[in-house]
Amino acid sequence: MKRRLVLIADIESSKEIKEEERGALQDNLQQTLDDLNQMEQAPASPYTITLGDEFQAVFEEADGLFVQLFRILSALYPVRVRFSLGIGTIATPLNTTQAIGMDGPAFHEARKGMEQLKESGFLFHLRFEEEQNTVLKLINNSLQLLSHEVETWKKNRLAILHLLKEGHDYKEIASQLSISSPAFYKNKEAGALEVVSELTDNISEFINQQIEA
Repeated sequence: MKRRLVLIADIESSKEIKEEERGALQDNLQQTLDDLNQMEQAPASPYTITLGDEFQAVFEEADGLFVQLFRILSALYPVRVRFSLGIGTIATPLNTTQAIGMDGPAFHEARKGMEQLKESGFLFHLRFEEEQNTVLKLINNSLQLLSHEVETWKKNRLAILHLLKEGHDYKEIASQLSISSPAFYKNKEAGALEVVSELTDNISEFINQQIEA
């Protein structure tokens, strides 16, 4: 049976969000997810809000995945989002209209990962069906370090990263964010964005290998 990648995401500390701000946050989240569902590398089962503070999607591959996750973090800033990734089979037919009404090992792994994220406080976690091996532990250690780093980032740094990974040059990014060229390069260097970009590309390649295994 074919493997897929399931993403389950959860807004961090959602109960602390003021009631008057919740409507705007939900509108912003829905618009962001709608935009991502129209991208070339959109999920096979689209981003769908399943509960007030949770959303999920199913992917055939991880190419472009982290671009989308950082785009969500940038759009919702200063609200933080946890992302749990589960690799495995899906026991039910793939729903290509909404990411609901599906179940199977991939969803089970993603839900277990979300439980771990809520306990640890980190933002990213990856699990798959087989016994958790050393390489996966290294991947999750890297994601924990990335989470620790991202927690300190402001909106512009999050935006610069996803815009760079989408192929925009520094002039376009500086113009879009209304920042100076020195501010762009300061963010890029201080956040080690080239290293982060390469790291997330390598993790995506690992995920693709596990999907194809």
